[in-house]
Amino acid sequence: MMTLKSAGDGAQLSAYHVTPFGEKKGGLVLVQEIFGVTDHIKDLCDGFAADGYEVVAPSLYDREEVGFQATYSDEDIARSLKLQQATGYDHVKGDIQAAINFLHTRKNLRVHITGYCYGGSV
Repeated sequence: MMTLKSAGDGAQLSAYHVTPFGEKKGGLVLVQEIFGVTDHIKDLCDGFAADGYEVVAPSLYDREEVGFQATYSDEDIARSLKLQQATGYDHVKGDIQAAINFLHTRKNLRVHITGYCYGGSV
């Protein structure tokens, strides 16, 4: 895990960061599902790193609940949706930009972005 400073409001947020296994092909911002930066998201990041990408997955709900991770239960889905709404897209844009900015400092990486569930909307 690493810490990023949002490019929007300057808030501190954690992010899962993994460097590529072998030759670098580029950078990748992987945007979480509504469930947070879970083991599933970390596994996806590790898979992209195995393919040669340096990956950053910012924890987008850290303003509301640091390190939030949820299950797929109805109760956790409801909690996740409340956090997503409380965070808002304006903060998320700055958080994603912070991840992009970090990757741009890493030997001129070409940066890509992908997301799952909520992250696909982002």
